[in-house]
Amino acid sequence: MNNYLDKGLILLNSSADSTAAIFEEIGSDMITKGYANSEYVEGLKAREKEFPTGVPTGVIGVALPHTDASYVNESKIGLMTLKEPVSFRIMGSDSDEIEVKVVFLLGCSDGEEHIQVLQKIVELVQQQAFLDQLLQLQTVEEAYQLLESNLDL
Repeated sequence: MNNYLDKGLILLNSSADSTAAIFEEIGSDMITKGYANSEYVEGLKAREKEFPTGVPTGVIGVALPHTDASYVNESKIGLMTLKEPVSFRIMGSDSDEIEVKVVFLLGCSDGEEHIQVLQKIVELVQQQAFLDQLLQLQTVEEAYQLLESNLDL
């Protein structure tokens, strides 16, 4: 079993229509479950403004929002797929944007661990077949199984 995963942090076909709405929806689940402190969502929003997390991956845009480890009580990875794409600024850019359909929320309580998790997710989202599978998911259980079999952390 992968300790980073929690079925309660997998949200499929969300209607969230902005980065703020995405962070509120999935971030509140992290807080409610005790994986993050009460300032977590604000931490996500602040970090996104300064260091964007959109990743161009070909056809499907992906975002990898995360924040400082001080906001995280227990390391977890969340997944959200979106009904409609949401614009995120591209990582390393001041103004370029990408339309995102898949969001991986990285909640890591340790900086070194964060780098490992981020590298693994970036590797995965560069694989078009994996992204195609993500967009075909119908149930949380399917999503959990796909993530568990691909995240060897």
